[in-house]
Amino acid sequence: MPSLRVNPAAAALCALLLASVQLQPARAATPGDADYRTLNRALVANHVIVRQQALAERTATLAQAAGAWCAQPGDDTRATLDTAWRSATDAWQSIQHVRFGPIELYMRGMRMAFWPDPRDNVGRQLDQLMDGRDPTALTPERFARQSIAVQGFPALERLLANTAPDAPAPASGGAERCAIIQAITANIAAIAHDTLADWQQGEASFSAVVAAAGQPGAHYQDPREATLDFFKSLHTAVELVADHKLARPLGDQIANARPQLAESWRSGRSLDHIRTNLAAAEALYLGEGGPGFGWLAGEVGGDTALDALLRKAFAQTRASADAIRLPLEQAVADPAERPRVEKLAREATALKALLTQRLTVATGIPVGFNALDGD
Repeated sequence: MPSLRVNPAAAALCALLLASVQLQPARAATPGDADYRTLNRALVANHVIVRQQALAERTATLAQAAGAWCAQPGDDTRATLDTAWRSATDAWQSIQHVRFGPIELYMRGMRMAFWPDPRDNVGRQLDQLMDGRDPTALTPERFARQSIAVQGFPALERLLANTAPDAPAPASGGAERCAIIQAITANIAAIAHDTLADWQQGEASFSAVVAAAGQPGAHYQDPREATLDFFKSLHTAVELVADHKLARPLGDQIANARPQLAESWRSGRSLDHIRTNLAAAEALYLGEGGPGFGWLAGEVGGDTALDALLRKAFAQTRASADAIRLPLEQAVADPAERPRVEKLAREATALKALLTQRLTVATGIPVGFNALDGD
């Protein structure tokens, strides 16, 4: 990357983050099973369930809005649809990092959001659906078995971001487009509903599975295994931002910026998603109405210095994301704005290193995993 003029305070923080990952202080205390159980219960109730409920509610609203627009096209119904689409997308971005449990069933996560898509599977599969040769392909049962590339938010973005504000006439493909939009939104709503139900309902719910960690014959042999899955979720949220959502469109220099590799470049909401991802990661660390990983590292593990550093790192990284003044798709190729994106990328990378090399030690989490592979 070219040399950049960087705010001294921000540069100092980056240096502190990068240097700190080399330090491996001994833990003041080792969390025990009771501590892991306390954290797991809190994260299920206050992080996962709350966000899954929001996703289920907002995707149901989205499906209703799509049906209303297709039944009565107009500016009002389209505005309602756009609002519902953005709200549902935000809800997904706030929980997409939780990749274990019910979301793993039936490839639900990939069906909700097939991205990255380097081979343009979404575009090719949508073209096949748009030809309208098989009208039964859009029934709920058949559509749930279509290519995962067309079942979720990336395909929906193409249809909505590339559609004029007023509904297109049937002669221009409007009827086919509306049918696909309705099929996607109904599918998204069904996945969100089923995922929430599997977390909540009955003795076999995944909430009960997490709570039973360590019992004979349980899914998790000990509570720390469940905590590891939550740690992977925390790491995934930051890793997605650093290694994919920023690195892909940035390229190695401004001449090689690739705006169309941003996650949601068609709608111009890629930076909004990054901000939501970082906020969700910070919430998982700080806790929401109960303990988070900061509690496990600082209060239980005794590494209060690391806890303070991570709190500062999350706050600084989020502030850097908020400081970017253009949509990401424009900022990566803008000489004045690109340094802000590069700064955010450095801070996200440093934050990821802190999580893997320091937080794992303070919380007794085993290292040597690939969070995005779910290993």
